[in-house]
Amino acid sequence: MKLWSREALVLGGVYSVLSTPFVYGRSQISEHILSILFIIFALYLVLLCFNKTPKLIAHILNTYPGMSYYLTAIGWIPYFAMIFITGLFVSSYFIENDITSLLIWIGYILELAIPVSVIIAFIRQKNEK
Repeated sequence: MKLWSREALVLGGVYSVLSTPFVYGRSQISEHILSILFIIFALYLVLLCFNKTPKLIAHILNTYPGMSYYLTAIGWIPYFAMIFITGLFVSSYFIENDITSLLIWIGYILELAIPVSVIIAFIRQKNEK
């Protein structure tokens, strides 16, 4: 299996950008749209595991190389969220902890890490030109 890290991060970035407006919606329609986006994200991720690059990701990488830097910079967010939620469920089974304090700490981490990731992407893009 070939390592598709850049493609996976661009896929995560596209999912993050597309799902962000619907996260703040409080209606059932936005929840359904989020569910559909997550299913598409999961299917594309499975395709990447079987060495198939989805056409959308290949198109973004080839046509918009500048934008792919920024999508790669924020592409870690959905993977981090999936790992964190899984870890939260596993740890809450074994250890009784205060979930609200964990969520507050994750909010602090994301508030700091997302702008730093975008700044690093900006610097890397400028250094390659």
